[in-house]
Amino acid sequence: MKKISSFIPVHVINKTHLIKELSSYIYKVFPSEINDMIEINAIKGNVLIISCKNSSIATKMRFDKQTYLDILKGNPIHQINDIRISLLD
Repeated sequence: MKKISSFIPVHVINKTHLIKELSSYIYKVFPSEINDMIEINAIKGNVLIISCKNSSIATKMRFDKQTYLDILKGNPIHQINDIRISLLD
């Protein structure tokens, strides 16, 4: 009998690994007051999708989006050209 993990496509496993690595990197380089209030949802191409637990943090991140893009510019994991910010339900 095959394991369930053998049915998961490789690109899904790679994407999950990439999200975990970027989350770890972001936790180190983003301001500490924001780290506990965000989650990395997905990466689509070169766009990082972040969900915020709080609307005020989402608003702040939208206004300071270029600052966060500059922080992520030199990351060794994946090239990020844009950030989309949404609210967690």
